[in-house]
Amino acid sequence: MKALRLHEPKLLKVDEIDEPKINDDEVLIKVRYAGICGTDLHVYRGAMRDRVKYPAIPGHEFSGIIAKVGSKITWLSEGDEVVANPVVSCGRCVACVGGRPNVCVNFKILGVDIPGVFAEYVKVRGDKVYRIPKGLSLRNAALVEPFSVAVHSCRKAGIEPGDVVVVIGQGPIGLCVTQVAKHYGAYKVIALEVIENRLELARRLGADEVINPLRVDPVKAVKELTDGVGADRVIETSGHPVALGQALGMLRPAGRVVVVGLCFEEVKFYSYPIVYKEAEIVGSRVYIDEFPRTLNLMSKGYLNPEPLITHEMSLEEGIKAFKILDEKLEDAIKILLKP
Repeated sequence: MKALRLHEPKLLKVDEIDEPKINDDEVLIKVRYAGICGTDLHVYRGAMRDRVKYPAIPGHEFSGIIAKVGSKITWLSEGDEVVANPVVSCGRCVACVGGRPNVCVNFKILGVDIPGVFAEYVKVRGDKVYRIPKGLSLRNAALVEPFSVAVHSCRKAGIEPGDVVVVIGQGPIGLCVTQVAKHYGAYKVIALEVIENRLELARRLGADEVINPLRVDPVKAVKELTDGVGADRVIETSGHPVALGQALGMLRPAGRVVVVGLCFEEVKFYSYPIVYKEAEIVGSRVYIDEFPRTLNLMSKGYLNPEPLITHEMSLEEGIKAFKILDEKLEDAIKILLKP
């Protein structure tokens, strides 16, 4: 089969390799659509080289059709249209035993620790696979993974009807969070982003107010939009090193900040507002049981992946696709590869 493999940071090649051989508890899935996300870019740039073994097949957002079924799998059949949770947890560590497999001590994920989905076929454990509900296309179902990240982060935020929610960053995850926060009953969603076309899209997807931090002081702007009170919840998806300090500044007393974006730089901020406001700062990593929840929301039209998809490209064009995202070209948001 063909696979887009990373041989070293920023060196991608389309290689011909053997088709994966499945175990009794696994299924083989023919990949139809595979999305490139921020984690894939971190892998591409070499930020996760301590976990990635070259040559590596990146990718973990996808949809496809079951091609083979292991002998122990009775609930799935060849030909089923499916998506899969790409996270593999050990089931034994303190996090897994405590019901938090998303922070498993031995955490592994497709495309980083094990071969990913930028290939014609991928093998996945059967208990990680979900049929796509009627009414949801394979194309849109490929985005269930980033929307599941968004659903998990909004649940961590504890959004209640009537809340003011600020979403920092309107990349793919931020745009998903904006939609989910609105669905969860936020009275006002305020989107922060430095790229103007993404602010326009955020407004189309439910943001009530948009702020470009390069044009105005975002803390001051949020305070003005909330009559000086601040936001009930701030969800940080950008990974920018100054964002956490800004989030604390725009938060109301006893509010909560949820950190989703990955930052690989040193972050500096004052602890004073944490104590003075008795603020909560919580992390949000991938998802726990959000995959089926998200599939249901998407199939009923409550969440709309379509506007996020800006490009469809072949596997052979994958090298170009990574260049477009890495260098922020062509106003790209979500690129789907079609193996």
